[in-house]
Formats: sequence, structure tokens, C-alpha cells
Amino acid sequence: MRPIVLILSIASVFFFGRALGGLGGYLVGIPKPELIVQGLAGGTISALMALLLWKNHLCSKGTDRRKGK
Repeated sequence: MRPIVLILSIASVFFFGRALGGLGGYLVGIPKPELIVQGLAGGTISALMALLLWKNHLCSKGTDRRKGK
């Protein structure tokens, strides 16, 4: 579970970096709005998936301890 969350977290940083790269295109005169949209969508989705997986992982660990496992 932890490696999957780690990969999704790194992917969110990568996608948000792509969005910043698309924004930087406006500074040099080569705007790429599709890159911004892809970066924001991919970063948000991967970050949400990582958070949900981590929350489920923590909740399952908490219930195991209460049961005495």
C-alpha cells in the first residue's frame, strides 16, 4: 500500500509541475492551455487517490489494533 501511495504522491507533484510549465509558456510567448488542464486534472486526481488510499490504510490499521490482532 505504501509504495502505491508514494508513486501517486510523486505523480501528483509531476502533474502539478506540468501545469506550472504550461503557465510558464505564457511568459515566453508559447501558451499551452491544454498542458495546464492536463497537469491540474492529473495532479488533483492522483493526489486525491493517494489521500483516499492512505486514509483507508490508516483506518484498516486502527480497526486491526482494536480487535487485538
